[in-house]
Amino acid sequence: MSRLTVTGVTVISLFILFHDGYCANILFVTLFPSISHQKVFQPIWKELSLRGHNVHVIATNPLRDPSLANLTEYDISSHYELLKRMANNTNTRDLLLTKPSFFTTFLKDIILTEKFSKLSEITLSHPEVQRLLKTNIQFDVVLVEWLFPTMAGFGAKYNCPMIGVTSLGAPLVALDTVGNPSHPIIAPDHNLPVTRDMTFKERVLSTLYAVYVRFWYHMVVLPREDKLVKKYLGEELPYIGDIERNVSLLLLNRSPIFHRAMPVVPAVIELGTTLVNRERPEMEANLKAFLDESKQGVIYFSLGSNMKSIYLPDQLREIILAVFGRLPYNVVMKWENDTLLGKPDNVLISKWFPQLSLLEHPNVRLFIMQGGLQSSEEAIVAQVPIIGLPTSSDQLTNVDSFVKYGAGIALDFDYLTAESFDATIRKIMTTPSYHENVKELSKLISDQPIDGLQRAVWWVEYVIKHKGANHLRSTILNTPWWQYFLLDIIALFITVLSLILLICYVILKVMFILLKNVEKLFLPRSEEPEHKKRQ
Repeated sequence: MSRLTVTGVTVISLFILFHDGYCANILFVTLFPSISHQKVFQPIWKELSLRGHNVHVIATNPLRDPSLANLTEYDISSHYELLKRMANNTNTRDLLLTKPSFFTTFLKDIILTEKFSKLSEITLSHPEVQRLLKTNIQFDVVLVEWLFPTMAGFGAKYNCPMIGVTSLGAPLVALDTVGNPSHPIIAPDHNLPVTRDMTFKERVLSTLYAVYVRFWYHMVVLPREDKLVKKYLGEELPYIGDIERNVSLLLLNRSPIFHRAMPVVPAVIELGTTLVNRERPEMEANLKAFLDESKQGVIYFSLGSNMKSIYLPDQLREIILAVFGRLPYNVVMKWENDTLLGKPDNVLISKWFPQLSLLEHPNVRLFIMQGGLQSSEEAIVAQVPIIGLPTSSDQLTNVDSFVKYGAGIALDFDYLTAESFDATIRKIMTTPSYHENVKELSKLISDQPIDGLQRAVWWVEYVIKHKGANHLRSTILNTPWWQYFLLDIIALFITVLSLILLICYVILKVMFILLKNVEKLFLPRSEEPEHKKRQ
């Protein structure tokens, strides 16, 4: 190859590398200790690093990949100890296991926002985060897990554009930061225990919650978090409520096919629920042999990484194991202890399984799970129908989506009986339509022009290139609440209508008086009374 050719290739390579915002300094902040959340975010910061950006990540699950030379990770995995202590607390465990009712929905929000606040303070005071804050690096964009407002302070700290990212949908108050309309009937909060075809009671709940959650957020949560941000990131920063409203984009790991379709403004990008790392680890020999030998079919039981199976009350565990023991199928059960009292012979337990690899085995025909989004995605990818036992967050709506598509059945821990559990398992295992419907759902979701990871990376680089995305902001952000609810227009209509009615009333009153006077003029006068004549 000639020197000229080599020089030309080098110039082109350097142009590609540095053109349009490449080699930017990127900060990614994610603090929630959940591997299911982290599995969504890890591919994004890895891909940004591979594309030549200088990426710094505050994370509970760092990749620790030495081949990613321009990736700097700040390890806050100690947050898992905090989560473990919370789970060992009986009250917190009951909160995780109990499906929210009409009234406990509000209580649960108060408790969770308080716990998020404590987690945020632990994050900001963490030695690894303090190590980052002591450096002089300046960032071109900050990506923040957009479930709680506190970490938005990093965007103001580094005076750069900010992007919110979630591993699922976003709560109402998070959508408010980009002016996304959230009608309580069309687009209820994703944490609410409501179905797609909302009942009257569910519509009442959604409406009340939409009012309550905003009141609590603006009156309690934001003032509290503002103090935290100023304490750890600088007293000179603006109010946190103003900071979060400067977010350029929201990247949401949701799909209008699987989730409830909702109106979105240009600043909300739905990634299509395809961000989960699709690596398929090798299965251990004993697991593979167990699956291969299960010619009648296999049921996989897992309650995810947060709501562990070991948290099940004794009565529920006994019901589940009794049903498994009399089924003609083998069961693979994620169980976080070495032993399981009363384990039937047809049940294989382990603290961890390569979930997607397991689900894609041809003998696996049913997934019993809690309804978490990442598990739901993997069930769809593997084309396995589900039985959902949801308890919190978006789990209820995820399971409801499977039910809508005829790809699963929902059950309730509070009303679970051996008879209903047994009958539901046998129904799905012996009814072909459930397997056919989940295959169709998988085709619908996977049929998109670009996958979620590439869409996320493209938009991050778009914000870097244009130094923000204010041009995508909704005008709702600058619209007073009384204009948003059309109160001034309604007041005008009421005033005009009142004037019209008043004028009509006056006209009718005048006409009535005139007619009465005309009657007196033209009608013959009655004779005078007899006593007047005598006088």
